[in-house]
Amino acid sequence: MHIDFTSIDSTVSYIKSFGVYGPLAAFFLFYLQAIAPIIPYVIIAGAAGMIFGNLIGFFLAWGGAISGAFSLYWITKKIGGNRITDRIEKRYNFDLNSLDDKKIFWVLLICRIFPVVPTPIINIGSGLGGVKTKIFLSSSAIGKIPWAIIYVALGDYFMKSKNLSNTLTIIGIIFLISFLGINYFRKLLPNFRR
Repeated sequence: MHIDFTSIDSTVSYIKSFGVYGPLAAFFLFYLQAIAPIIPYVIIAGAAGMIFGNLIGFFLAWGGAISGAFSLYWITKKIGGNRITDRIEKRYNFDLNSLDDKKIFWVLLICRIFPVVPTPIINIGSGLGGVKTKIFLSSSAIGKIPWAIIYVALGDYFMKSKNLSNTLTIIGIIFLISFLGINYFRKLLPNFRR
């Protein structure tokens, strides 16, 4: 069976094919997407909103994404976290562990809200860079909320209204705001190093 995850209809059909296990299948898709984003998050989240509605769809999108992000972070931290930070300190005389937790939190939060850096790179970089677990989890948990709400709500809205032009207009506005935010924070991020 070929599943086209670039099509929301195909994704909806695939998740529905699991019957009562549909929520588990959706959660797993979000989990996989956080580790290796070969499936577009917007498609899965929209499908979750269409199938499960706002509340359940949100928790599946948010919980699956956080679980996948944390798994990748934890694995990379266990495999090479200390070795990488020790090498950087020896080679460049720079201690990653001395970075200000507050600045790390804000940088990660901004990267989550405005996807300046791909999610797996944030997860792996945080694990290898020795970011504290509480900083990683809190910034990720808060930063994943807006997109989970927006995409799930759009899926739910479209399912209820069947108004494609309004849905596409809303998506266009969201992408414009996101584009402006990404450009703004790309310019701002270098200032965090000071």
